Amino acid sequence: MHIMYKKTFSIYFLLIPFCLIYCASSWGQPLDDLIKDPVIPLRSALLLGIEKNLDLKASEISIAIQETEADAKSSEFDVILETTVSIMEEEQPSASAFSSDPYNNYRSYGADIALKKKFHSGLHSQLSLDTDRSVDNSSIDALSPHYNDSVILDLTQPLLRDMGSEINTAGLRISTNGISLAANRYISHVQEVAKGIEILYFDLTKGWEILEHSMESRRLALELLNGNQRKFKAGIVPVTEVQEAETAVAARDEQVLLARQNIEVLSNKLKDFLEIRLGDPMNKGIFRPEDLGSVAHNSVCTIKQAMSIAFEKRLDLKNKQLEITNRDINLKYHENQKLPRIDLKASLGLNGLSGGRRTVDLLGITSNPSPYEGSYDDAFSSMVKGDGYEYYCGLHFSYPIGNRLAKANYLRAVREKRQMICNLKRLEGRIEIEVQNAMVFVERSLERVEVAEKFMSLAEISLGQEMERLKKGLSDTFRVLTFQDNLLKARIRRVTALTDVMKGLAQFYHVMGANLERYNISIKVNMEELGNEE
Repeated sequence: MHIMYKKTFSIYFLLIPFCLIYCASSWGQPLDDLIKDPVIPLRSALLLGIEKNLDLKASEISIAIQETEADAKSSEFDVILETTVSIMEEEQPSASAFSSDPYNNYRSYGADIALKKKFHSGLHSQLSLDTDRSVDNSSIDALSPHYNDSVILDLTQPLLRDMGSEINTAGLRISTNGISLAANRYISHVQEVAKGIEILYFDLTKGWEILEHSMESRRLALELLNGNQRKFKAGIVPVTEVQEAETAVAARDEQVLLARQNIEVLSNKLKDFLEIRLGDPMNKGIFRPEDLGSVAHNSVCTIKQAMSIAFEKRLDLKNKQLEITNRDINLKYHENQKLPRIDLKASLGLNGLSGGRRTVDLLGITSNPSPYEGSYDDAFSSMVKGDGYEYYCGLHFSYPIGNRLAKANYLRAVREKRQMICNLKRLEGRIEIEVQNAMVFVERSLERVEVAEKFMSLAEISLGQEMERLKKGLSDTFRVLTFQDNLLKARIRRVTALTDVMKGLAQFYHVMGANLERYNISIKVNMEELGNEE
């Protein structure tokens, strides 16, 4: 499997290096102190996941498995070599008046070699060469030993059932289409894994943003606590103001810990996708991406364009169409099997004879010398000259009464095709809904970003105003903490909306079948490499 790619594809935000971090000695220290060496951006993470993910490797092997099945089907048309070597001896009591021996003795040494082949038209052929040396004690046979050679060509051509290339290559064509089906399923699996990596990456980005905002919220609560402690020492505020600020700091410590826990879990899930295990240098810390940045508030393409792309690129749709093609092949095959079997059979052969001369004296008559005296070579020469020949031509008819099996198989093939067409139409409808819903999710998330940004801006203004009131003694700790919590919630809402836009885009390109192209990644399966495992 090769991964081919070009220069970095421009998207709505800068894709974002990972960094490794370690636990901080205290939550109050700046987050920058936790950042270690940068690792890889999202696109590189996608490439790493596609290259190393073991689920994908297992899926890729299924292509080679399907190729072996196609090879097995094509072997039906291979040439078959058959050979036989034999020896036979027999002795039978004799009751012949022409023999003085009480027994008939016979011994034979033989060998034959044959080449068989089936052709795409359905023609079965066999070319065989037989040779035999025999010895007997016959009183009337003028040759001993006998040398017999023969060459025979046998042909059988179906004229109705099993006639034609379309029928006899049906299984081979279905298996060949199966290779394309397996390759499409593999690439679909790659697209699914890529989407999973994207979603985890964006969730991790969101987790880091929330951690940063939680630490900033804790810092604000800590500043308020320090200010209240100074005011308490000066006798300006009661101790309850200090206690309330201390409680807020503790609560926000918990928020920071929960945010830290979330990014650790998400980082481990991402490592699992990338097959980064214990002992790997990249497994020492927590992956850290950069900020989400800003998102352009416009749609990627029109719904009509998105539908067109999806119906062109969705591999599960292409597989359904291939499966219907296979059903058509299967249907034509079973339609042919309903026909009677009428086979044209033909055979043509040449044979030769030679052997050692033996004088025969039968009832006082002495035989003339045999014209086929000689050695084994003479038998072969006799065969080549065509001293002996044979031919046969005939028709063979066969038809099962009722023919129920063929009719049942044909009816099943008709229903399976009808079922597959229903599945195809259902998939087309589901693709339409998936594209529409993905676009709706992106557009509504973009609108949520606008609302969240306004809400965050207002929350910042409100907190600033309340801090000014606090300085003038017109506010208290409870109100300030409330406005700080509102600001944290507003920031988290904005981060959530931005993350949903990114995740929505990942889903949008995935349902169009173009999420790899989005990052200029193309998958090429090298069948030679998959097949070189012997």
